[in-house]
Amino acid sequence: MTNRLILCSLVILTFNCEMLLAQFNVSTAAETAYYQEDYLRFTNHNYLPNVKTVMLYPQGWPLSAPIYDMNNGTPLELHFDVLDSTMGNYMFTLIHCDHDWTESDLDPQEYLTGPAENYLNEYEYSRNTFQRYIHYSIQIPNFDIEITKSGNYILMVYQEGDKEDVVLTRRFSVVESGSGVTVSSNVHQATRVKERYSHQEVDFEIIPGRYSITNPYTDLKVVILQNHTWESAKTDLQPRFVKDNSLDYNYDGENTFYGINEFRLIDIADTRFTGQGVDRVSYTNQENHAYLEQNKSRSAITYLQNPDMNGWFFIKNDRPGTNATVDSDYIKTHFALHTKYPLTNGDVYIFGALTDWQLKPEAKMTYDQTALEYTAELYLKQGLYNYVYVSVKDGVMEPDLTSFEGSHYETENDYTILIYHRPLGLDYDRLIAVEEIKYSNN
Repeated sequence: MTNRLILCSLVILTFNCEMLLAQFNVSTAAETAYYQEDYLRFTNHNYLPNVKTVMLYPQGWPLSAPIYDMNNGTPLELHFDVLDSTMGNYMFTLIHCDHDWTESDLDPQEYLTGPAENYLNEYEYSRNTFQRYIHYSIQIPNFDIEITKSGNYILMVYQEGDKEDVVLTRRFSVVESGSGVTVSSNVHQATRVKERYSHQEVDFEIIPGRYSITNPYTDLKVVILQNHTWESAKTDLQPRFVKDNSLDYNYDGENTFYGINEFRLIDIADTRFTGQGVDRVSYTNQENHAYLEQNKSRSAITYLQNPDMNGWFFIKNDRPGTNATVDSDYIKTHFALHTKYPLTNGDVYIFGALTDWQLKPEAKMTYDQTALEYTAELYLKQGLYNYVYVSVKDGVMEPDLTSFEGSHYETENDYTILIYHRPLGLDYDRLIAVEEIKYSNN
């Protein structure tokens, strides 16, 4: 009797769960697939644990946003390391996307000239390093491939002959700067009283010039990025009104961002000496170690101007005569955040470009009751790194950048405004203008 009752209860529970998932249009198969490592994500993602230090930027500008100007001609560079001594056979392809990073309806031959799939032939072996790795790189576009349509793109690297076996994906954008559309912008302290000392406001006007925009309320899509990251992007902004030959986006709330704080900095460009933010370095168990100075919360501290890289990192090797790309070693970097008590309703993560602006499992910190601190280790290549500590409430996969860092309207930040246009009859979103602003209150 008891077994029958348990069986009936399980059947009823399963049925109710399926009905609930159906009610919210949740596909259990799709949900399961997404959390598998080989599920294709239209975001920045590494699909293999030994893929490290992935960077995509305009040639010669490693701290700049990955935006290619069709009228400028400066290509983008992709760099990444594979922690292995055996060379892999990798290929890459480009996937055109709409403004919201869903795959567009264009076929590759409609936005590319040259083969849609190419081999990744540029590689170098690491030299004089304890951690062996192979460094791969590629330029986009190059002699074999040209991009003919503006918009958003996913650069996908995969194992030879198998697009299901993905190595990494990276986002970038292509702009038509010759469209004639310009943007006039102003970043300033937030207007609303409750945000005045913690937020920054991005006001702007779009000036079409001779470019025809028939219905800006339906045909235009506007995105604002802070520090080149899509994770906190402001989207779906519509013009408040149209005046003369300009579109006004002067809002009081929809276009505000937390000013956050200047990012913390560590200098691990030299494995022999301690750089900024480093307490001591050592070599044990055939690994380089860097133990960082113990950090404390800055949430209750007034703003202090401190130059940073707005959350990004830069590969650097201070030894004379070295090539930072292949002569730089990997370092097990030990982070420590002092706090008297652990969070009771969430977790703490290390966050920034060094974690791809994502809540990665290896960046999740654990609380040491004896030392009264959160600790974690990241395996980083020699260089300069920005980072912050974020809290994440239970059941909410959204980082709070203010809980340990505070937020100030004076903080220096970079902002990027992207203007997408899809007129009637066009089957993709054109990126017709990009405005980049460096905000500083000084």
